[in-house]
Amino acid sequence: MKSLKKAVLIILALNLIAMLVGMGWLISSGRVSKDRVLELTELFDEPVVIEQARLEAEQKAQAEAEAAKPRALPELALNSDERNLVRVEMTQVDIARLERMRREVQDLQEILRKERKSIASERDVLDEERAAFDAMRQRLAELEGGKQFKKALATLTTMSAKDATTLLSTLLGLETNLADPRTGKYEEVVSYLSAMDERARSAIMTEFIKAGEEQLAADLLESVRLRGLETTTASGNTP
Repeated sequence: MKSLKKAVLIILALNLIAMLVGMGWLISSGRVSKDRVLELTELFDEPVVIEQARLEAEQKAQAEAEAAKPRALPELALNSDERNLVRVEMTQVDIARLERMRREVQDLQEILRKERKSIASERDVLDEERAAFDAMRQRLAELEGGKQFKKALATLTTMSAKDATTLLSTLLGLETNLADPRTGKYEEVVSYLSAMDERARSAIMTEFIKAGEEQLAADLLESVRLRGLETTTASGNTP
């Protein structure tokens, strides 16, 4: 057993010496360089299956590129009439291609025209809304800034909540079911409520709820909130 191990070790040592001698000979004879070592490393770095797949893909791509190249008419294979016919057919193909491009351009122009028209329409609507908002602000400024408004507000705030609610209900037309947020009287009532202090306004809202006008009270409260937003926006501050 010891002899067998010794023989194996001697064989391995001889192989190692042979490899070293061979490598020394390759280097000394100029048959080995850094580039060749790198090429050898790259050669064994890629599995054979992957290399074959890559080569097939490259060949296929090269064949497709070759097939896509324009080819000249085979002068010897066609007579003059046949060549003219082929040229006519090629001209017709070019004409059809140009016609398709022209239709595509027209479609794009039509889309742009519709978009411009839509933008112009939206701008007109925005201008109208802005003009209506400015007119409302002007109307409210004239209403709330007048001396008579301040006198009426002072009178309302000195009245009891129940009497003030009755008076505002009359302005709103509740007795005749005419309460309408679009009317000037509604805006006037909202202006009074917005200008009141919190306690007086809360008492009047409570009286509306007691009278069964919960929806009206909610609408008035929302209008007062929006009135504050409108005032803040008009002054240029962030709400």
